[in-house]
Amino acid sequence: MLRIDLSKRKILKQPLSQQLARNFVGGRGLGAKILFDELKPRTDPLSENNILIVAVGPLTGTSIPTSRCVFVTKSPLTHAYLCSFMGGFFPAELKFAGYDALIVSGKAEEPVYIWIKDDEVEIRDAKEVWGMQTDETEKKIRQETDPKARVACIGPAGENLVKYACVIADRRAAGRGGVGAVMASKNLKAIAVRGSGQVNIADPETFKKLRKNLFKEVTSVPQMLSRYGSSGVVSIMNELGVLPTRNFITGVFEGIEKISGETFDKFTIKKETCFSCPIGCGQVRVVKDGPYAGFETVGPEYETIVMFGSHCGNSCPEAIIAADSLCDKLGLDTMSTGYVIGFVMDLYEKGILSKEETDGLDLRFGNHQAIIEMIKKIAFKDGIGKILAEGSLGAAKKIGRGAEKYVMAVKGLEMPGYDPRGLKGHGLSIATSNRGACHNRGYATQETRGWPWHEDRFAVKGKGRLAAINQNRCCIIDYSIWCLFFAFRVNFEVYTAKFLPAVTGIDDFGSVDELLKIGERINNVERAFNVREGFTRKDDIFPERFLKEPMPEGNSKGQIFEMKPMLDEYYEVRGWDLETGIPKREKLEELGLHDVAEELQRLGKL
Repeated sequence: MLRIDLSKRKILKQPLSQQLARNFVGGRGLGAKILFDELKPRTDPLSENNILIVAVGPLTGTSIPTSRCVFVTKSPLTHAYLCSFMGGFFPAELKFAGYDALIVSGKAEEPVYIWIKDDEVEIRDAKEVWGMQTDETEKKIRQETDPKARVACIGPAGENLVKYACVIADRRAAGRGGVGAVMASKNLKAIAVRGSGQVNIADPETFKKLRKNLFKEVTSVPQMLSRYGSSGVVSIMNELGVLPTRNFITGVFEGIEKISGETFDKFTIKKETCFSCPIGCGQVRVVKDGPYAGFETVGPEYETIVMFGSHCGNSCPEAIIAADSLCDKLGLDTMSTGYVIGFVMDLYEKGILSKEETDGLDLRFGNHQAIIEMIKKIAFKDGIGKILAEGSLGAAKKIGRGAEKYVMAVKGLEMPGYDPRGLKGHGLSIATSNRGACHNRGYATQETRGWPWHEDRFAVKGKGRLAAINQNRCCIIDYSIWCLFFAFRVNFEVYTAKFLPAVTGIDDFGSVDELLKIGERINNVERAFNVREGFTRKDDIFPERFLKEPMPEGNSKGQIFEMKPMLDEYYEVRGWDLETGIPKREKLEELGLHDVAEELQRLGKL
């Protein structure tokens, strides 16, 4: 592990604890335990006392699609635990340089970037790149370091401490929760890496055989992701009646054909892939004419299309591509940015906000020109953008006049692109996610794809168990670290139980039950972090719109989200207190988390 204290300009390298690796493996697990152990409760997320962890997994940098990394910190948007993932090539490069984790603490006196070249680590002056967009920053730092360096950096939105600013590397984002703002609060513009090493594999022959079988399986079936990327999901969710439209008023969008995967495919000029991936879901798309001519992006992904499309009542695909490109360059999370703009459009149409208060912009649903202007205002905290930079919940509190009623968020993190009224198990995973409203911490493919088994998406009974199981399963993806899209094409639990022993030589990783137990352990550590910060059952809740307003139309018509019975079942399965949602001591001790139990006991939480 590599520790960098920016305040003291001190660099320390230390071996990864074998006990830590066996109990938490890597990636999300490694980050969660380090954050719990080393960050004091109630730390201001934008103070120098917060820490930022960048962790890879034991499979990262091998020749299978496991080359992601995770940024772990305390979120300035939610004040809760945050893990945010990034694909591309930066993660593998960090592994090749010889590091499983980078832990950044303190705050530099002036803007800096970190330059890592194998064993050589420097803290360099970044005043020249401060203020630059992410694409400009990457280019400039490569000129200063190595043409083949991989650069993870922030843009102007991060520098301006927008609470949902992201980190970008090779047009891939660690998007959610404000990681970019945390970097900026440390005066850290970028992390640049060049590695010349390789991943040592304990059993190369077994690994090769497993890889051959894996690639044969995943390439033998039609791949929507390879053709459309995740944009192909838009029409599917609209058909299910769960596509967020006009701030989740309904789940069906009348302009669906104009924002479908087939429509965006017409803008595709080539494909890009992450390290060691045979799918290549990165669709490079360009607008060639009209007012948005010249905008180019890798994507837009499903969530981005939803938030800048149906959620905002916008059926202009060119504007969505432009919005995606602009957010990447300015360093903004497309999901929270798009959500916040659609939320303000809802307030504008309801008369809660006037045209004077929106800086003269006509913020009616569907005004795509206004969407582009709002992105710029948020990134630079210009006019109303200063309020919206706080996130939807923070903005609503400042606006007042009943605005909070229309915020669709969990724990302060804006909703993803799924209306939970029509996906009960998936919705419960979103409501109970430790980082707030997150669809990736327990994705219920059983309800959307009938894989790996089928679940009735409207059923209530059994969804507490389903959510807990899926959260533990998805944790396997996140500590290994698999590409999420790839993992959902195969039986990833079984493959992980084969690949991990082959790479690490640790036979205990060969049991799926053991891998699931590790996932449960990590989820409990994350939960304990949030408990320490003051989160309880009251925070595992959806806005009233989902609980009381039946879906008005589509194939989920009439559905509401029955929170209480599902949440009760979830806590029972988890071994958490029904009244508070706090893990019970016996559950923590069962998972070997004696130190976590003692910490919660000391704080009067148990």
